[in-house]
Amino acid sequence: MHENQAVFTAQMPANVALVGHLFADSCLAFSLPKLYTTVSLSAHKGMKDTWKITNTERLSYQSIDRYLKHLQRIKNKMGYKGGFFVQSNNSFPMGLGLSSSSSSFSALTACAVKAIQASDEQTMSLSHEEIAQLSAEGKQSSKHSFYSPWSMSDGNGMSGASYGDYDRLSHVALVVNNQQKRINIEQIQALLDKNPKSVEYNENVRRRVFYAQEHIHSKNWKGLFDCVWEDFIELHNLFHSSKPSFSFQSDPTKKILQQVKHWWDIYDDGPLLTMGPGYVIHLVFREDQTKMQQKMLDSLEFIDCINGTEQKAQEKASA
Repeated sequence: MHENQAVFTAQMPANVALVGHLFADSCLAFSLPKLYTTVSLSAHKGMKDTWKITNTERLSYQSIDRYLKHLQRIKNKMGYKGGFFVQSNNSFPMGLGLSSSSSSFSALTACAVKAIQASDEQTMSLSHEEIAQLSAEGKQSSKHSFYSPWSMSDGNGMSGASYGDYDRLSHVALVVNNQQKRINIEQIQALLDKNPKSVEYNENVRRRVFYAQEHIHSKNWKGLFDCVWEDFIELHNLFHSSKPSFSFQSDPTKKILQQVKHWWDIYDDGPLLTMGPGYVIHLVFREDQTKMQQKMLDSLEFIDCINGTEQKAQEKASA
């Protein structure tokens, strides 16, 4: 008869980078609580960790290997010798550019620390910041998931922030094709590091993060849009000028970008818009733009609309 083992669970959100990208030294990001990864760990009598495949999972063996190596790194740091059964699930599609690997590494780290500390009261205690830093050793961008609703990195560390009304922004990710990324984040980062234009981009990101915070404090939405748009354009120009070059923009993508920009030109108002290293278009609306959001989404052509934040009551009623 097998003894029932305790199951430990942790859930961590994805993030959208509005200035910079999540694996950069400087970045301003917004937390997406509806897009999250849940990791469960249960101890067993062996020392080797075992990944339990789920029906909804589409991880490659290379990805699983990276996660298990990170789990071993955490165990080594905390002096834990036992093994775990590991299970992970996402509330959103993988491979589209929704930072699933970041939320996965942060959830795995948070869960492992919880499970190890529960197994031995003498285990070293880690602060929130230390757990976030430990997560970053597996995936630099995963640190953002430990801070909400806003997170900022500036090369010297990571911090969270709260901005009143701007903590309640509404986010949607528009999927314009079902194609998964053919290039992973590590490959993207390597190409950007070799691109000579990256030096100037990184300097501009540091400047934009500062200005973006000023725009948020002063409730200058137009200034914030310009800052986010400028960063998005420069980042994707980096993609296109890398060797070899790569792109996440298609004709349907460009059509939506033109429509949103045209909306701004007409009304001098609209959503923030960005695209990271992936095929989704991120739109971020203010709380008072609910009607605008519905009207705009009705006018755009896309395959799927993924909500990163809770829908407002009016949105749900009209859905």
